[in-house]
Amino acid sequence: MGNENTKAKESGKKQGNDAAATAAQVDPAAFRPFTVFHRAMHSASGEEQGDEIEKPWRSLDKNGAWDENYKKRLINEIGNTHIKEKEVQNVRILLLGPIKAGKSSYLNTIASIDKGRMSQVTITGGAGISLSRKLKVFRPQERLKNFRLLDTMGIEDTDLGGFNIRDLLFVVKGHVPPDYKFNPVNPIFEDSKDFKKNPKSKDKIHCVVFVMDANVVGQDNISDATKKKVKALQAELMNIDIPRIVILTKIDVLCGMTEADTVNCFRSETVKNAVDLAEELFSVPKQNIFPVQNYSEEMEMDTNKDILSLLALKQMILFGADFLNDISAQTSDDEEAS
Repeated sequence: MGNENTKAKESGKKQGNDAAATAAQVDPAAFRPFTVFHRAMHSASGEEQGDEIEKPWRSLDKNGAWDENYKKRLINEIGNTHIKEKEVQNVRILLLGPIKAGKSSYLNTIASIDKGRMSQVTITGGAGISLSRKLKVFRPQERLKNFRLLDTMGIEDTDLGGFNIRDLLFVVKGHVPPDYKFNPVNPIFEDSKDFKKNPKSKDKIHCVVFVMDANVVGQDNISDATKKKVKALQAELMNIDIPRIVILTKIDVLCGMTEADTVNCFRSETVKNAVDLAEELFSVPKQNIFPVQNYSEEMEMDTNKDILSLLALKQMILFGADFLNDISAQTSDDEEAS
């Protein structure tokens, strides 16, 4: 019995030594594919994420590539957008979204692309209330042109917090001047001293963009109060036929495969599912929904991230220009009829 115990101990010791020797011979790099796979398949919540689709659910346009040349081409196309309305030189785009959705971060990302370096034109943060109280207007100064981005209060769950639908409709229709300070408890009225009674086309909004956190949308974790506000505003916007676009931010947090490489976003089933859910919530076609990855901790520019943001911006400007051109055509028809 004693001999058997001794043999068992020696055998166990030998196996342990063999295992240790094998482990010592393994190149640590051999574990990297598993690490990348693990990150790609798990989100911050620990759920399986990032399944790759064989055929991309969206492609870049003809001759498009994830490189600096394509980025420059997008910038040129944005700058060459033609607006027929004589009194309007810039498409005005209104950014809306819940707090922490990445609205201000997207604005800062566009500002960085404009300057070719990291830039901050508005404060970002994780506050529980909207940081934007005024109607802020971003005017590109260098590489980009032909548009203005307007930032305003975020969507909050409470009736007395965040934007007031009445105020926003006045913004869309051009009645609210830049730098107007919003007050959810005391919305602007027609007899307010700041109210523009006869706004021109250049004062109005030509495209409305809803900015949403892809993680919140992808997990269908939007509060009932937010859904109610969004649907109420959607109904009003549809009545005036203004173009609507949805931006899904933080796709790198939603999908590990996209976090590993931004170009994977159009092959990610996880990102596609978030787009599908956004289509249902906002009642807009998938071609109007754009995943983006804003700058947050980076110190250097990233071409692939810029391309995603520019693709969204290009569509906003094209839709806005179409909206203006339709108005111009209708005005001409009315003048001819009279």
